[in-house]
Amino acid sequence: MRARIARARAKMKPPVSIPPSPEGLRLRGGAPSDTGVALVLLCQWADDPADTVAHTPAAYETLLFSQGQVSTGSMREYFLESSYGSYWVEGQIHGWYTQPTYDHGNYFRDFFEAADPFIDYSDFDRDNDGYTDAVWIFHAGPGQEETHDPNDIWSFAVWGLNYMTDDGIIIDRFACNPEMHADGSIITIRVGAHEATHVLGLPDLYDYDDKLVTSTYYTPNDSNDHPLVDWCVMGYYGYNIWSYGTRQDPSHHCAWAKKELGFVAPITIATSQKDVEAPEVQLNPVVYKVRRGGSQEFFLIENRNTESTAIFDHLDSDFSAFYTWFEFGQNPKDQGLLISHIDDAVGNNTDGPNGPHYMVIVEDAGYDPANPWDGVDEFSAWWYPQETRLSATFATDDAGQTSFTPNTTPNSDWYNSSSGIWITNISAPGPVMTFDIGFGNAWPAITSWSPAELDTTVELPSIVSLSVVVLDEDGDPTTYEWYENGGLVQSGPAASYDFTADTGGAVDQVLVVATDGSLADSLEWTIRTGTATGVVADVGAQGRPILTASPTPFDRSVTVEWALARGGDARVSVHDLSGRQVAVLFAGRQNGAAMSRVWSGRDELGRDLASGVYFVRLVAEGVVETRKVVKLR
Repeated sequence: MRARIARARAKMKPPVSIPPSPEGLRLRGGAPSDTGVALVLLCQWADDPADTVAHTPAAYETLLFSQGQVSTGSMREYFLESSYGSYWVEGQIHGWYTQPTYDHGNYFRDFFEAADPFIDYSDFDRDNDGYTDAVWIFHAGPGQEETHDPNDIWSFAVWGLNYMTDDGIIIDRFACNPEMHADGSIITIRVGAHEATHVLGLPDLYDYDDKLVTSTYYTPNDSNDHPLVDWCVMGYYGYNIWSYGTRQDPSHHCAWAKKELGFVAPITIATSQKDVEAPEVQLNPVVYKVRRGGSQEFFLIENRNTESTAIFDHLDSDFSAFYTWFEFGQNPKDQGLLISHIDDAVGNNTDGPNGPHYMVIVEDAGYDPANPWDGVDEFSAWWYPQETRLSATFATDDAGQTSFTPNTTPNSDWYNSSSGIWITNISAPGPVMTFDIGFGNAWPAITSWSPAELDTTVELPSIVSLSVVVLDEDGDPTTYEWYENGGLVQSGPAASYDFTADTGGAVDQVLVVATDGSLADSLEWTIRTGTATGVVADVGAQGRPILTASPTPFDRSVTVEWALARGGDARVSVHDLSGRQVAVLFAGRQNGAAMSRVWSGRDELGRDLASGVYFVRLVAEGVVETRKVVKLR
């Protein structure tokens, strides 16, 4: 790394974006055009030269405008991916230009003047509005945001410069980026993408009030200085300033930023719906907007899949450094349904405790004020440093993170009133996630059922006991309607129903509808009935209970049949080789008729058990009968 000459530069608080008014940076003339043309100026000083041998204009051409050549991604690739191919960036590299020394108050006007005779600034006004579309400066040296050296420049964006060029084109906005990283390697786009988004008109989405301590990122009197953490390039860690190192690529724009830039048009959900599909937002322009009543506030919902094939948005900010599995730059981001709370009326995220609340904040699925972080549990509210939250997503990966309702922590209330929004039954993370949403009350959800196999085959004579377990987040009483082949056969609070298979060769449909009065969930079994095996038909002649289990070995399921010589209590259970009970197939009173159950090789919680030997055990009429079954993979 070249030696740097210390220079007297103003120490600038992060971030150093200069808005023209308190409401901050906003888009000029709406969303960006399909093509952005950037003028790139390479700037150095006589008392602090750049490494012009290693960092040539051609190197920045590759960094900014190439495709498939930069391992951590180019600027063109970043905006193409974040905009779903709609926003193409191109430009020209000019420089290196040299001035005597850095003048903070000049805001690079001296470089614009030096370049003016050689540049036709109208080439960079593609939309012919009299302003340059984009100006990106790359200056000698690393950035203070990485080195924390006050002699270095903290990267920033300027808006409202109003510099008139010789060509009659105004430079109103520009982004200032470092030449290189602290180790002397050419800079990557992690900060440049953030500053370029400022030039497009978006504000910072982190809180840079005066209490922020940049050496520790700890703010003792502020409950959350990082309302988006690393979920947005405009958040503090989205352009990947870490407390333990730097990653070389930026996070995606969050749903709010993509909406503002015109990259997505959120789909409004205004009615209760089940199984809403959310494909991964990195590759699909699908964002849901949820607003209720006359509130100015709303939620944005997006599926962030960190296992996506997208170029960007995979690794987190490495605030997991206390964990044994920590490895710099290699820890995957949390993944799942990201829910952001938006209040556009606030106007920015930068007022800190002086403002009523943030404009954009991630609803942290892992946040629980009653259980502060203990240094062990990955999703226990507080991250390092203690005032920085993980901002976890919602998914089945972690207990308690499958719902966002008036009863959860955090809850779905607006800042000063109830929203009445119930987002429940959130699925596992992946390329496509699903969720239910209710307005006013929650959908009841059938979470488990027996038999587990919805296509079940039984033999005559047989009684199949069907049951479901329902979760209703708002606690409304649930009514169950049971239908055989379309006809209602049972209605009431019973979550179980005994189906009698009495016709060989029949195919029956049994449907259960669980309703809380206005919303419902349903499940249907197909029951195929064979003919009597004859094994249990002669139970009377035997004078004792009969137990069979077939087929064995089995792959998907095994049918367990039994019959009693006399009526009475019976219990049929499954045990592993150690004798531990893993499932109960029946427990109750029955008459002498034969009964059957289908066991799918799962335990009582629905978890798939390992392959191996299991024992089916019947206890009835003072007798214990046991049959061995073998489960295959």
